[in-house]
Amino acid sequence: MAKTEEKDQNLEELVASVTQTHGDEELPPEKEESEPAVQRIDVLNLPPRRTIHDGQRTSFRLRWNGGIARFILLTVIVLAVIVFILLYTDVPLSIPALF
Repeated sequence: MAKTEEKDQNLEELVASVTQTHGDEELPPEKEESEPAVQRIDVLNLPPRRTIHDGQRTSFRLRWNGGIARFILLTVIVLAVIVFILLYTDVPLSIPALF
């Protein structure tokens, strides 16, 4: 426990030294300006995303997500079943008016 008490005292001394004022002395203005200037970006004042990204679209792009792939696969399967039924069964012979 002695180590933590010693650390607490050191911390209290540091805080006291920072909060103490050294009279009415102020920092000279040249010391304040000597810090490097940091460029700040105002996030609330940025242009909308659409105006930034509209000019970058140069070609047609089709994105293959799960919905489109399932639709195409289902369409191919249904067409394959219909072709199989028409070619290899007697269904077209039972309805002669259509064929």
